[in-house]
Amino acid sequence: MKFASQTLWWGIKEGFYQLTRLILLNALWIIFCLPIVTIPAATLSLASTIRVMVIDETNFSWSLFFEGMKRYFFSGWRWFLPNLILPLIFVYNILFFAVENYVLSIFVQAANIVMLVIWFFIQTFALPYLVEEQKPVMRTAILNSVRLLYQKPGLYWLGSFFLVVFFVLSFVIVFPIFLFSVSLSMFIIIYCLQVVLERRGMVPEEESSKIQKTTR
Repeated sequence: MKFASQTLWWGIKEGFYQLTRLILLNALWIIFCLPIVTIPAATLSLASTIRVMVIDETNFSWSLFFEGMKRYFFSGWRWFLPNLILPLIFVYNILFFAVENYVLSIFVQAANIVMLVIWFFIQTFALPYLVEEQKPVMRTAILNSVRLLYQKPGLYWLGSFFLVVFFVLSFVIVFPIFLFSVSLSMFIIIYCLQVVLERRGMVPEEESSKIQKTTR
């Protein structure tokens, strides 16, 4: 649990260190989501661009977002459609069986609520894994996400809990949703994944430079 809390904490600190870029990226994401049909491409492009920031910010370029829009314009639907259709099915079943008071109806409702929660829970790291692939495959991303849950349960549960609390607070306050909620939360989760994949350490760039100066 110490590894999980430290990783998440450093991710939050690094996220606020990169806040200006994240606010601008969040604005880009909102603009490119306005046509509706570009939501999948814009979301995957945002995640892919943030991934570059996390691994090595010297490789960051604003053109990465626009390149991602081209790359994920069609393939992004492989991620978006399951995340749209399955929750709608679960919600429909919950509402449909709500009119009945039979034991079977209650059981079906409960089962769909559990499946809906599990689906969203698995999605915590599914998107970060998806942008790790050359050709995004939703099935592979979900399997990798489940494997991470088995290997690092503390980080997975803590990361999921943080996202829930963060977005609930954002919806209550409203303003942060439009300013940086999506990009910042995505940055923190991708940061955690890259630490697990050993593509970067837990220490933010700002702190790393301080450590290097003190050791010279």
